[in-house]
Amino acid sequence: MIPLSALAATLLSALIHASWNLLLKGSAGDRLVDVAVMGLGGSLFGLVLIALFGTPVPEAWPYVLASSAIHLVYWTALTKGYDAGDMSHVYTIARGIAPALVTVAAVVFAREVPSWGQGVGVLAISAGVMLVGVNRHAPLAATGWALLTGAAIAGYSLVDALGVRVNADVFSYKGWGAVFTFLPISLFVIARRGPAGFAAAAAGRWRQGLFAGGISSAGFMLVLWAQMRAPIGPITALRETSVLFGAAAAALLLKEQVTPRRWAGALVVCAGAMLIGFSG
Repeated sequence: MIPLSALAATLLSALIHASWNLLLKGSAGDRLVDVAVMGLGGSLFGLVLIALFGTPVPEAWPYVLASSAIHLVYWTALTKGYDAGDMSHVYTIARGIAPALVTVAAVVFAREVPSWGQGVGVLAISAGVMLVGVNRHAPLAATGWALLTGAAIAGYSLVDALGVRVNADVFSYKGWGAVFTFLPISLFVIARRGPAGFAAAAAGRWRQGLFAGGISSAGFMLVLWAQMRAPIGPITALRETSVLFGAAAAALLLKEQVTPRRWAGALVVCAGAMLIGFSG
């Protein structure tokens, strides 16, 4: 059975993740600039961790750098997806395909075979998330970007889970990981918009953007902490309960239509989470 502390950390991370995605989708400005401001917030969070906890072991650096490269794909695909379609469509499809991919990859690369209950729970969460998010009327481009985002999620989830285990310390790993993940996209956007243009586009959104970047990085650190104590695949799947928070927020705050079918999918996600949480 997954330790209660790992369960709690993962569910808190899910709530945090849905929150900053809501902020990004709800923005009326340039979303790429918003991502860059969030990146600065995440980098600042990483610098605090570096100052307090130092540097990862040499063996962990290939994982830090690989995760950084995959995150660039993730951020690009996510912002493109939100430009093309509804949050409730893009967000849920992106999160839906990741758990099954990570679970299979964890069997291959980490020799972690989930229990019967955990395996069914992972499949239920993936199926429920897809039920929530799939919309046959959505633009094809939005679905394509969502699928690419989901593949990137699976990639960095596995890489970081293995990397933090090699490092045996989540804080120094995440400190440098946050800087290498967030800073490149921020610098790219600043260079593309120009310092003056970037500052003008970000005006009025600095505080919320920096805060969102900081809590995003902290939320993922919680998942890495949990994956040091529990199997990678089930923890990754549990994090996708963020779709419940995301669907509710999209309906209540963004006034997006969430159909009964999507709410039914959310119940399937809940059932899957319970199977993972209470299976040995």
